[in-house]
Amino acid sequence: MLAIISLKDEVERVEKQRKAVNEKLRRMGRAYIDGLIPDEEYSRQKRLLELELESLVVPGASATEDAGKLLIDLPRLWEQASFEEQRRLLLTMLDAVYVDTKKTKSIIAVKPNPPFRPLFQVAAKREKSVIHIINGSEDKAPNPSVFLVEAGAS
Repeated sequence: MLAIISLKDEVERVEKQRKAVNEKLRRMGRAYIDGLIPDEEYSRQKRLLELELESLVVPGASATEDAGKLLIDLPRLWEQASFEEQRRLLLTMLDAVYVDTKKTKSIIAVKPNPPFRPLFQVAAKREKSVIHIINGSEDKAPNPSVFLVEAGAS
């Protein structure tokens, strides 16, 4: 349930951001028509804003619900899974895993796939949680390109 609330907040944030980018596109188009922006600059800025719009997507509520169900059932699935099945489970949940190869030789952070992000956000907010959002919170960046989760003390 908390993941769905978090997802709704994320949907609202993304919709607000998309509206702002569309407004920038509109204003830039007017400036271009008025001859205030050269062709090359207009094309470059327009493409950047279009790319930003493309990146502003939120997984559907059903995807996050499915992710939550997978996490609830994960201990049983993991125990019964072969090595290859465990690998596929991890690929489903995580976009990247960051390892300290020099000092601790351990996992230091993960980048969850979009449907799992709200679940990590909820887990990070729980009392006595050892999960920390390194970057990707709305406090630090309105449109994060990276969302990392660290377990343990920061």
